[in-house]
Amino acid sequence: MQSDSINRDAVIFEMNRDFDASRERVWQAWSQADQLAHWWGPKGCALEAHRFELRAGGFFHYAMKFPGAPAMWGRFNYREIVDGERIVWLNSFANEHGGIARAPFSAECPMEIENIVTFTEQDGKTRIALHAQPFGATTEELRFFDNLRPSLEQGFGGTFEQLADFLKR
Repeated sequence: MQSDSINRDAVIFEMNRDFDASRERVWQAWSQADQLAHWWGPKGCALEAHRFELRAGGFFHYAMKFPGAPAMWGRFNYREIVDGERIVWLNSFANEHGGIARAPFSAECPMEIENIVTFTEQDGKTRIALHAQPFGATTEELRFFDNLRPSLEQGFGGTFEQLADFLKR
């Protein structure tokens, strides 16, 4: 017999990536809108920052634009910022006014994902550790997120590859 319950604490996506750059340089890429716009998001999209407030309670509202397609809006609601060390935010799809919106590809995708990124440096290289987990999700949304792992690995892998390329410039 299959249970309808799901362990909320077990539905987590984690990814680590090492960058050949100082923690200060990697932090700049995450903490300045003009730099974030060069690498955040899926490959092939142009990112436009419409609002950027890197502080606890602050907000990042952006549009991802793909050739020949309507803009996809997103938002970060920053919960915690530890300068140079840690960023915690709720990420969600958004409408053009900054309100939370359903993912355009599924009604079962969680409305919000809590992301925690930590930055550590050793020998001039920086490790980013990403921890992502649905926030306030229904059981169906948790199941959907749990099945997204291959897509999340590809998406964050591509985004982090763009960050690595950006840091080389």
